[in-house]
Amino acid sequence: MRRIARWFLSSGTVGIFAAVAVYALGNISLLRQHTIFNPYLMLVLAPASILGLAEPTTVGDTMVLLGIVFSTNFVPYGLVGSILCGAWSMFRDRRPASF
Repeated sequence: MRRIARWFLSSGTVGIFAAVAVYALGNISLLRQHTIFNPYLMLVLAPASILGLAEPTTVGDTMVLLGIVFSTNFVPYGLVGSILCGAWSMFRDRRPASF
């Protein structure tokens, strides 16, 4: 159970880093002008980043928006990591090491 929790937490952390990277790359105007950065890729890697169109005005609104974006990335990435952990544990070699 601890291994699955570690996979969930580490994969969720990757999801948060993906959201931050997508946000940072989306704010570089040079990438947006030359179509190097695909907006559809942004919606696949961080689906809740579409909420960034809301343009919050206060710090509290911004924090709520970031909380929603990060949690909606953390949970799916964590679930995918947990599924990968289960698949890894099913297919890994369980034979004892022979000397």
